[in-house]
Amino acid sequence: MGSSDEGVTMERTPAVSCSGCGFAWNSATMADGLRLLGSCPKCGGELSFRTETTEAPAASRFDSEQAPHLVLGIPRR
Repeated sequence: MGSSDEGVTMERTPAVSCSGCGFAWNSATMADGLRLLGSCPKCGGELSFRTETTEAPAASRFDSEQAPHLVLGIPRR
């Protein structure tokens, strides 16, 4: 058998992770939506963002007045 890259994994810091349930999101769009929500949609825990910024992203296409399910969809529990 020749060499294979099957066992090679890359370490990647997620865009957002929950300190409560440990779930992680990698998408920048999800990070924008989760910033608006302010807490984990799965467990209500505190969110940890890869890069903490005090201001909202300039290119956000979400309105802060939108209902959470319109931004992220209905959470699966």
